[in-house]
Amino acid sequence: MKRVKGVESVEVSLNRGEALLRLKPGNSVTVEQIRQIVLDNGFTPKGSDVEVAGKLVERNGNPALAVSGLDLVYRLVDHPEGKGKVRELSRRARNTEIVIKGHVPETTTKGRAEEARLLEVRDIAMIKERALPRP
Repeated sequence: MKRVKGVESVEVSLNRGEALLRLKPGNSVTVEQIRQIVLDNGFTPKGSDVEVAGKLVERNGNPALAVSGLDLVYRLVDHPEGKGKVRELSRRARNTEIVIKGHVPETTTKGRAEEARLLEVRDIAMIKERALPRP
């Protein structure tokens, strides 16, 4: 995993069955890429705790996060530890760039990493308001 462009460091604990990846700012690594590497090395990928930067958008009437620098959109739902966070985002995060701390649940199918498009929101790590253009 250290050879993946954008990965800064990797710590693996076989006892706990966990890998901690630190990514460089501005990286373009996706959860799906990491999950595929885990599968290709004979392990089973599980859920992933993430911090994801992007902009709040709407998809099919639901709040979603368009990830900065990627053509990737996560549908947002509350994590059990973050009840009400998605509603809070919907009220506060229009026209802002945000960083969300959350969890991407496990998704695999027949030995191939499936695209993980659901992000369970635990917390809003940062909200940076942008000035709106004047009419």
